[in-house]
Amino acid sequence: MFLVVWTECHESKDERAVYEDHWLAYDTYVEAAENYDKLLEQEEVYTASVCTVVESTDYEGIEPDEEV
Repeated sequence: MFLVVWTECHESKDERAVYEDHWLAYDTYVEAAENYDKLLEQEEVYTASVCTVVESTDYEGIEPDEEV
């Protein structure tokens, strides 16, 4: 499971920056990377990341190398 998370920056009516967070889940890294690359081409995308789930109530996480 991989997540693509990104923040878009839009200008409000009073010309202030408005930030909006988004995320999408993907089964494979290839799918996530393809969407990530498309996001980087969009002018309003302020930040973007491809992440994996470590722990979650909704998704199966990865096994950490060390116990916490």
